[in-house]
Amino acid sequence: MLSVLIPTYNYNAFALVNELHKQLLKSKVQFEIICVDDGSKSTLNQQNEKINALANARFYPLKDNVGRSAIRNYLSEEAAYNWLLFLDSDVLPASPLFIDNYLKEASKKTGAVFCGGIRYLASDENKKLLRYKYGVKFEEMNVDKRNKRPYKFFFTANFLIYKATFNKIRFEEKLIKYGREDLLFSQTLKAKGFPVIHLKNEVYHHGIDTDAAFVLKTKHAMENIAFLADTNLILPKDGNLLKTVYYFSLFGISYAVGKLTPFFEKKAIKNASIFYLNCFKVSYLCSLKKAL
Repeated sequence: MLSVLIPTYNYNAFALVNELHKQLLKSKVQFEIICVDDGSKSTLNQQNEKINALANARFYPLKDNVGRSAIRNYLSEEAAYNWLLFLDSDVLPASPLFIDNYLKEASKKTGAVFCGGIRYLASDENKKLLRYKYGVKFEEMNVDKRNKRPYKFFFTANFLIYKATFNKIRFEEKLIKYGREDLLFSQTLKAKGFPVIHLKNEVYHHGIDTDAAFVLKTKHAMENIAFLADTNLILPKDGNLLKTVYYFSLFGISYAVGKLTPFFEKKAIKNASIFYLNCFKVSYLCSLKKAL
C-alpha cells in the first residue's frame, strides 16, 4: 500500500501525476496520490485540478504558504498508507518501471529509506543555465557513487520511506525558506541509525530555474544553514561550507570575505559559474557569521 505525496508551488504537476497514475494502475498496488499546493494562489492550479478526475488521486491548495518542511509533514499526516513516496512536482520518472522498482524494495526492508536519484536533460538551453551545471556536477551521481556516501546524496525530490520511520524523523518546520531541509533530515536519519539505500530509479528534474532565481534560492539555503548552526541543530563544522567558514573565522578573515558577497553574487549570475556560486555561498555565510 503506497501513498504518493507531491508538494507543489506555482507549478503544473498534472503530467507527473498522470504518469505515476498509469504506472500505479499497472502495478496493481493499493495506492493514493496526494498533491497539495503550498499557498501559491497560482493560476496553474486550474491545471492541477484535473488531478481530481483520476481515481485515488486528489489535489487541493492550502490557503497559506507553510514552507517546504511543514507541507511535507502535512502530507505525511494526510497519507492513509504505510509507505510514503515523496516527489517534487517538477520531476518526471526516467523509467516506465519507476513504481515497480520502488515496490520491489519496499517488500524487503521497512527500516530503510530508499533514494532513486536525480537526472538532468542535456538540452542546449539547459546547458547554459547555472542550475543545470550545478545539478549535473553535484546531484546527478550514479548509484554506486551515491551508495558510497548515502547520507550526503539524500535529496527530497525522490525518496521512499516507511511512515513509522518518517514519524520518528519528520522535517524541521522552523525552516521556512527554500533549501537544506534535506541536510538536517539526512543527518537525523544517520544519527538514529536508519540506513539510506540508493537505487537506480531516477527522476528527471524539469524545473530548471533562471540563473538569478537559482542564486536567490541558494541565498535562502545559506540562511537556513546559518539558522541550523545558530540553533545547534547541526554542528559548526558540519559539511564543507560550514567547515570553511569556521576556519576563516579562526584566522580572522571571515568579515573581509563576507564583504565580497555582492561581487560573487553578480559574477555567479552573469557568468553562470559554479566557481563563483561556491565563492558566493562561503562569502554569504561569512557575512552571517553571527549565526555561526
